[in-house]
Amino acid sequence: MAVATIGKPSGLKGACALFPIGETLANAKFPMSLWVGNESGVRKITLCDVSGEMRNVRAVFDGISDRDQADELKNLFLYVEKEQLPKLEEDEFYIRDLIGLSVVDVYGEKMGVVKDVFNYPTTDAIDVRLNSGKVITIPFKKEFVGTISLEDKKIIVDRVLIDELMD
Repeated sequence: MAVATIGKPSGLKGACALFPIGETLANAKFPMSLWVGNESGVRKITLCDVSGEMRNVRAVFDGISDRDQADELKNLFLYVEKEQLPKLEEDEFYIRDLIGLSVVDVYGEKMGVVKDVFNYPTTDAIDVRLNSGKVITIPFKKEFVGTISLEDKKIIVDRVLIDELMD
C-alpha cells in the first residue's frame, strides 16, 4: 500500500521532500523497511527518519547520501506491507479499501462506484463515478456518507444532499 510520494532532494546530504498519503508514517517507528518504486518495479529501502510537519516533510533513507542519489527517488512511491499498517479504529478505513465500493442510497439504489479518495486540508472526499458516467466529489462527512460496509462492498449516502451538490 502506498504511504507517500517522494519529492525533490532537500539539501546536499541525500534528504528528500516527502508527501505522505494518509497518516501511516505519522506514528511510525524508524528505521522502517519499505518498498520504493512505481508501476515499472519496486525495491526495498530503509526509511531512517522523517522530520517536519504537514506540507514540509523531509525524509532520510539508508544508502542515500547525496543530492544526485536523492534525485533518483523523485516521483517514486513508498509502499508498506499490509502487515505493517497500524490497526484502525472502528470508523476508520484505508483508502484502498474504499476504492471500488458501490455507492447506494438508503433505499439500496446504486448511484455509482467510488473512483478515488482524497485527503484535502479541510476534509476528506470521495470521487464517485455515477451510473451516468459523470464524476462527482462528495465530502467524506457523516452528513453525506452514512454507513460504510466493507463486507457488503458498499457505502450508503444521503441522496438528497448528493443531489443538492450536483445542482
